[in-house]
Amino acid sequence: MTNSPQVSVRTLTDRNLTDFIRCPYKFYYTHIEKKNHPLGWHQAIQHIINKVVSSYFQLPQSHRTPANVLRLIDQYWGRLELRMFDSQLQYYMAAAAVTDGLMKYLSSESEIAQPLFLYEKFKMNLKELNVDLSLTFDVVEWQQDSFIVKKFLVDADEQMLELYCHLTVVFSEKVFGIRPSRIEVMTLMDGERHVFNPHKDSLEAGLNYLQMMKTLLEDTRQFSDMYNMNECPACPFQDVCDRDYKNEGKQKYLS
Repeated sequence: MTNSPQVSVRTLTDRNLTDFIRCPYKFYYTHIEKKNHPLGWHQAIQHIINKVVSSYFQLPQSHRTPANVLRLIDQYWGRLELRMFDSQLQYYMAAAAVTDGLMKYLSSESEIAQPLFLYEKFKMNLKELNVDLSLTFDVVEWQQDSFIVKKFLVDADEQMLELYCHLTVVFSEKVFGIRPSRIEVMTLMDGERHVFNPHKDSLEAGLNYLQMMKTLLEDTRQFSDMYNMNECPACPFQDVCDRDYKNEGKQKYLS
């Protein structure tokens, strides 16, 4: 990175933007340098959550019961490896929190008919930013003349919640021509439901936000002011990370 401060952004996805918010350096090594790294517990649990939620909403409504939520959690949780975690305590605390969260929120969603979208990925060209934009809709429920978007995450801070809200609004209005009536993000580690109600100015705010993110992504010299030290202990790139250095060099591309 010390020789490549400029990144030309051609594609923005919910995944690379989320990684950038967590730590711009980890984002760089994962998505720009494309360095291989082992799957972390956070990513592994997110994958399990996606599988459980997707499988649950594919069940007939009469089978969407708490017992089947537990069955699905047990089915997919067994794929986790204890070595991914710092300790057994961390493993069991994560298991308890995710189980409680999925039981709480999925049980309350049992009356939803077949979702309009269920973990469907869409891609579009956003002319205002001259980039391709990619987003996965977890669960979308149609209601009257609009829809409700629901996302299930391990956890999320305010920046990540803001990112997802802006991405969802921009994508919905540009691709579907409809503003979502409500966006709900369930963070399972703390059991919270975060609700956003987009309004007529949300599209402009979303475009401005994504332009800002694109600008930040393209200049690695700003990374040292943004990285999150809390991500460092479990980061697989500690040995190669050059977050303390700033030099100029050639351009690299994110596509």
